[in-house]
Amino acid sequence: MPTITILTANREIHTQAPAGTLLSAVLQSELPSFALPCAGNHTCGKCRVQVSGQVSEPDAHELAFLSADDRTNGIRLACSCRISGDMTVTVHTAGPSKILAWNEIPTFTRTETGYGIAVDIGTTTVAMQLFDRASGTVLAEQLAENAQRSHGADVISRIEACKTAGLDTLSALIRDQLEQMAQNCLTEAGISHIDEAVVTGNSTMLYLYEGIDPSALAVVPFTMSTFFGSTSRHTLAGAPVYLPRCIGAYVGADITCSILASDMLHEDGVQLMTDIGTNGEMALYKDGKLLCCATAAGPAFEGAGLSCGMPAAPGAIRTVELSDNQVTYTTVGDRPAVGICGSGILDALRVMLEQETIDDTGYLETEDEESYTIGNSAVAITQKDVRQIQLAKSAICAGLLTLMQESSITADEVARFHVAGGFGSSINYDSAAAIGLFPAALTRKTHFIGNGALGGAAMLLMNRELRTISERMAQEACELSLSASPVFMDAYVDCMSFMEF
Repeated sequence: MPTITILTANREIHTQAPAGTLLSAVLQSELPSFALPCAGNHTCGKCRVQVSGQVSEPDAHELAFLSADDRTNGIRLACSCRISGDMTVTVHTAGPSKILAWNEIPTFTRTETGYGIAVDIGTTTVAMQLFDRASGTVLAEQLAENAQRSHGADVISRIEACKTAGLDTLSALIRDQLEQMAQNCLTEAGISHIDEAVVTGNSTMLYLYEGIDPSALAVVPFTMSTFFGSTSRHTLAGAPVYLPRCIGAYVGADITCSILASDMLHEDGVQLMTDIGTNGEMALYKDGKLLCCATAAGPAFEGAGLSCGMPAAPGAIRTVELSDNQVTYTTVGDRPAVGICGSGILDALRVMLEQETIDDTGYLETEDEESYTIGNSAVAITQKDVRQIQLAKSAICAGLLTLMQESSITADEVARFHVAGGFGSSINYDSAAAIGLFPAALTRKTHFIGNGALGGAAMLLMNRELRTISERMAQEACELSLSASPVFMDAYVDCMSFMEF
């Protein structure tokens, strides 16, 4: 049986696998966090590794993702490369990405004592904080990429993975990860136990955490067997876990918590909120009524699926500017540019519009008509990348416009636009408006609340009365189905243009 040697930045692993085994299957087994953004469907080209030894020849589909230099340097796609004999694979990682834990929450009464843990299970990342519940002091913090990411970058991929890898596999990945993070928090804080935990996340993430089959969440009519707002059947660090109530199949408990953290139900005027991630979840509050929806933005804003896309890790281009007809950029950690993250993409597209490198339809017109290179870097944006962002930004803007139209208001009438999530922490809002990610009238009304899901979970951890309030709020909220909305479909087509709305 062939021997496989796996080299990472800090480990050397030796294992065996039958000839003909996909390299991605071996890496998933030995490195559970190895990322397969498209869940091994051969569509993203992101599972690049360096290979030597006896492996299959690349087929035409794999070659489409590999340059001549890639071939010379032994670069292969793990999802297409099959083992035929002894071989060595080197897994290069970009380093830890920026994961947001900071949040802004309103003043509230703390009713609980003892120690507790708040968790936000994001599709891409996981954030955990250990609190002294009486004082509200954060005693320890753990941040990590979601261990399920080897099974796809979005919730649909994870749901499909339950049919192939198995529900138990995905459920165990996240529960084991949280247990290890909790133990690390306890060690860091120097305490032996917690009294309770609150775990929030989108509906799919909570289903997977609980070990409940999420398949019904992916097909019409998106039936939910439970909305939560209950105690989990699992414990965390030996303590009971409260799961906040979801609003709907794609407006999960993370949005319930973000609404709490934004305090939008207690502010004057029309309040609008969005969390821009793989799911573009949003809520509008007017005249005592809460209207919510979610759009399938996909992982493009987090770098997945883009030719040079990457998370906000060291070396990622994060800002792009045009000054005196010169394109300049900055990178995360001031490292040499190796890719581009979501905030950089928005800036780059704004610059491309200013240079008329793309028109408002998204058509890329460069000398080779294939890609646009950012400044003096080797990082390029392709026509396919432009189309990926075009689809994602259109979904977000159309969702916001649909909520407003359903509520009979315009963007000018919104009093405050609350933005939650890691992506919102780094974007240039002028760039976002310039390419049509959201209506330009909202730009000066933005209020960034950070990781609202984690902030709201912390509030629920420290005030038990808020749980009843949040459950009632989620139950009474109206979820608007965009898939059945003609307003959304018309807006979605209109919002494809790269322009201000």
